[in-house]
Amino acid sequence: MKTKLLLILSVFAMTGVVAQTKSKNEFTVVLLNDTTIKGNQDDDTLHMRIGDMKIDIYPDSTSKLATGDRKSKSLRLEEFSWYGFSGFRFGFLTFMDEQNKSYDAPWMNNKGRNNSSSMMGFNVVNSSFEIAKDRFRLSTGMGFSLESIALNREVRLSETDTLGFQLAIFPKTEKSNLNANYITVPMVFQYNGKITEKKKMNSGDESNVFHMSFGVVGGYLIGSNAFYKWKENGEKRKQRVAGDFGLNKYMLNFYTEVGFTSSLSFFWEAALLPKFSSGDGPDISSNAFGLKLNF
Repeated sequence: MKTKLLLILSVFAMTGVVAQTKSKNEFTVVLLNDTTIKGNQDDDTLHMRIGDMKIDIYPDSTSKLATGDRKSKSLRLEEFSWYGFSGFRFGFLTFMDEQNKSYDAPWMNNKGRNNSSSMMGFNVVNSSFEIAKDRFRLSTGMGFSLESIALNREVRLSETDTLGFQLAIFPKTEKSNLNANYITVPMVFQYNGKITEKKKMNSGDESNVFHMSFGVVGGYLIGSNAFYKWKENGEKRKQRVAGDFGLNKYMLNFYTEVGFTSSLSFFWEAALLPKFSSGDGPDISSNAFGLKLNF
C-alpha cells in the first residue's frame, strides 16, 4: 500500500503542490482544481475531498461516501451481532413468596451441584424493527423456555392437577425434578452503543460495544412432567410422569439483559405471574438469572 501511495503522490505532484505536515508519514496533495488528497503511511488510508464531497478509502479497499453535512446511511443490520432475541439463555431459578421473600420449602431442594433449579431459553423465530437509527430496536419472535424445579429427593408428586405429594415410602432418588416447558413470545427493546469507524476497523467483523435490552417475555405451558432417577437393587431406574401438578398455564416475565461483547450477555428474568394457579399450589413466583450466548 505504501508503494501505491508513493505512485499516486508522484502522479499528482505533476499538477499540484505537496504540503509538509508535522509527521513525516503524513502528506497532503493540493491539486489545481481544489481537490485535496491526504494520506498516512502508518495506517494506509487515503482521504479525498472534492468540493463538499469527501471519500475515505480504508485498507480493505472499501469506501464511504459522505456529504458536506457529514450524514451517513444507517449501519447494516449485521453490524449488530446481538440484534433480535436470538441466542441461548441458561440460568438458575430462585423463588419468592407473596411477600417478596426468599422461598425455600421442604418439598424443594436447591442445595447441591446436581439439585439446583434451572432454566433454558432460546428463540427459533426472530424479528427486529428499528425505532431510532442505529441505536434503538424492538425485537420479538417465538421460542421456548424449559424450567426445571428441583424436588426433595425423598418425596414424590401426586399424579393430580394440584401440587401434592404421595405418602407411600419410595426409594430415595438421585434426581427429582418438576419440569415445565413453555412456548414463548418476547417483546423486548434493545439499545446499542455507538459503533465508530475506528472500532469497526480495529475489531474486524465484530463490534464489541455496550448493549442492553429490556421488556417482557410471555409464555404458555405446552408440557410438564415429574422426573425421577434412582437406584434399586443396584440397577438404575428412571420414571417420567406427565401432568401439570397445579402449574399456571401462563407465564409473563420482566426481562433485562446487558453486555459488552457481541457474543455474551448477562440476563435476568422476574416473573410477573405466580408459578402455580390460584388454589392449586403455593403462591410463589420465580426469578431466573444467568448467561445468554448470542447467535
